[in-house]
Amino acid sequence: MTRERRIWLVRHGETEGQSSIRYHGSNDVALSDLGREQICGLVPFLEGVSFCDVVHSPQLRAKESATLLRDGLSLAPDLLRVDERMREICFGDAEGMTREEIDAAFPDFWAAYEAGRTDAFPGGEPRASFTARVAAAARELAAAPWSGDVLLVAHRGVVKYTIRALLEPARAPQDAFEVELGSLSVLRQTSGAWALEALGMRPEA
Repeated sequence: MTRERRIWLVRHGETEGQSSIRYHGSNDVALSDLGREQICGLVPFLEGVSFCDVVHSPQLRAKESATLLRDGLSLAPDLLRVDERMREICFGDAEGMTREEIDAAFPDFWAAYEAGRTDAFPGGEPRASFTARVAAAARELAAAPWSGDVLLVAHRGVVKYTIRALLEPARAPQDAFEVELGSLSVLRQTSGAWALEALGMRPEA
């Protein structure tokens, strides 16, 4: 019998910088009280899973989220490790802005971005570069000889492009696999093939 294994993907919770409405990429904002509550609410979904690795982005909101889950699940302190490639995309001069603020500051940006004429926010990291580094990290993680499941705690874009990299969906829409703050998604591997078992689970869902 082929043993199944899973990657459990968590998007960090709400932040003091209002990640629900603001574009925080390289900004190193901390979790808010609501964000901590959101992450702690995921613990029941993860109880009983045998984790051999807990990987997180270097950014504070992801590290805090990973630490809360580690403590809530009573995992070994040394189980956490950072992967620099799992940091969020940099939004450049638009860091910390809302969509409306970006539109006011860069009136031609959204039309060009949504039409595919640019793949970077003003002064930011190109999406192609971002997706390539996330995909490389995701495939390396997936190819590792695990002794248990893996918990990955990161950001919206990282979760989305990790899923895309391992599923390699043909002609999937660009906005496929979007996830909310404080949510849990699950990838399952059986006989070498990856499948999406759950997307964006939250306690209230």
